[in-house]
Amino acid sequence: MKIVKGLTEQLLIDRYLGIPYKHRGRNLKGLDCWGLIIHIYKSIGIKVFDLESYEKKWSKKGKNYFVENYYSDWVPRKAPVFLDVILFRNQNNVVNHAGIYLSYSKVLQSTVKGVIITRFDDRINGKMDSIFRHIELTRGGDEDG
Repeated sequence: MKIVKGLTEQLLIDRYLGIPYKHRGRNLKGLDCWGLIIHIYKSIGIKVFDLESYEKKWSKKGKNYFVENYYSDWVPRKAPVFLDVILFRNQNNVVNHAGIYLSYSKVLQSTVKGVIITRFDDRINGKMDSIFRHIELTRGGDEDG
């Protein structure tokens, strides 16, 4: 696995926890769930695709932007480790939310409450769709998870 020098769970918490939610937010004034992922990965030198154009209620229309754009730069995982991205389904069974796995069953995510930490437990696990690691973090390491 690529070594991410100086990046720790506590650094991510200190930097992002409490940032307000903003639809299509891509800076520290406000982030949506994908903006949080883009921002974290950019801070370690990894460019992540952006969902260029999506309307506010896209997931209710059955569109699955996350899954449609994931597979070229991401490796599926069986179990999450630090910095893996976890995708979640909504009640319409559409992947419409993402978070960053920290450790010890903690997920950093941006919700309407802002950037929060939640436990990766049975309740949230039931909504989980898949786990991915960016290909840049798999270089020279275990890719099977």
